[in-house]
Amino acid sequence: MAKTQLKLLLYLIVLGITLGCFAVAFYIWDKVLMPERAIQAELATIKKVDRPRLDPGVKRFEAAIELVKAGQIDAGRDALFKLIQQFPDSATCAEAKRIIGEINMDHLFSSSEMVGKKDYIVQPGDSLARIAGNQGTTMDLLVRLNGLMSNMLQPGDHLTILPLEFTLVVDISAKTVTLRRKVGEKELFFKEYAASEIRLPSGLRPPVEMEIKGKSAVVDGKAVLSSDPRYAEAEKWLPGSKTGVVLRTPPPVKAVPVPDPAKANAAAPEIDVTPESGVFLAEEDLEEIFALVRNGSKLYFIR
Repeated sequence: MAKTQLKLLLYLIVLGITLGCFAVAFYIWDKVLMPERAIQAELATIKKVDRPRLDPGVKRFEAAIELVKAGQIDAGRDALFKLIQQFPDSATCAEAKRIIGEINMDHLFSSSEMVGKKDYIVQPGDSLARIAGNQGTTMDLLVRLNGLMSNMLQPGDHLTILPLEFTLVVDISAKTVTLRRKVGEKELFFKEYAASEIRLPSGLRPPVEMEIKGKSAVVDGKAVLSSDPRYAEAEKWLPGSKTGVVLRTPPPVKAVPVPDPAKANAAAPEIDVTPESGVFLAEEDLEEIFALVRNGSKLYFIR
């Protein structure tokens, strides 16, 4: 009898322990594991949702624009410059670059902004070409800076001179031409232009470095001198030092020859379908760049 009672007691103890273990396991499953799995599932769902990322550059851009509106032009420009450096992927960068470029150009041609500029007194025998060559600038910039109506100079005339240290960077992928200005030992962003199309000559693979060589003003396919009355309206070309590289306006569309219907057996006219190579820019943009770069200015192609 005593043995039977002992066995029953041991059975009840084992049963109690087993039930207790099941109870503890169920508690852990219900209170810990299940909520954790639910949280993970919810996080996975959130990650799948295509939510727009926060753009950290927006507030910086808005603050910079407020400075510009308040008349603090230089402070606003500096804030925009920091924006494009710190947040190059911000959606505001394109507009920030446009505003920086406009401010820089306004300063460059302003008669009240003389940083980097100097006064020059015309000497006997001077010409615009001679002064530009000796002073590290361009004739076109001298004309713009001084509001000249002709190339005629008189000894004793005062000219505002601005030595130029600009570099051009052509980004093939972005289809942009960036003007960079040397300030001290650094080259800083100055202005960016959009290219309508970029066609490199076969065999030229970026990255590649060259120079501007042989600036040209072209009328009806022929180069004209700056003294020519047609110079102001001429198409400006900026050839690179490698064959087939030129910054210019888009070439005119070639007319397609039409066969003479009266000649039924006439051979179809040959058509040259080879596209012209070049970096094609809007006329006003090219005119601006033409005034700021000179023979020997660095020209880089990157991708």
